[in-house]
Amino acid sequence: MLSPFLDREAQLEDLRQAVGLPGTLLLVAVDGAEAIGGFALTYMAREPEPWLESLHVLSEFRGHGMGTQLMQSTAAHLHVRGYDSMRLGVIAGNDAAARFYERLGGSRIGLEPVSWAEGAMHQVYRWSNLTQLADDLP
Repeated sequence: MLSPFLDREAQLEDLRQAVGLPGTLLLVAVDGAEAIGGFALTYMAREPEPWLESLHVLSEFRGHGMGTQLMQSTAAHLHVRGYDSMRLGVIAGNDAAARFYERLGGSRIGLEPVSWAEGAMHQVYRWSNLTQLADDLP
């Protein structure tokens, strides 16, 4: 979904820089064999509230709860750090991702242009109560 908009090398460099910042939360999901299956990258210091920049699960791990666990763990980590809410953006047209976030209690609050691709838009989702999402952890 994002491939037409991304410059792989520029994105990797941005990611390398972001993970070293103190206001960045990076969670990595692994399976029972310690294979990396996905990650969640959140900018905690983003205003007006933390912004989940990226949630990715490799296709072979989808449908087994890894994305849900990443979301719940992100909510728990943010809550422990004193945050009550968070936001994220879903590229307009990515209906599967929109349904996923809605199932997890996210509320669509608007549509806005993305900063990294001319003409692309994303739907903004918000969780006003991270405790509820985090409490669903097994």
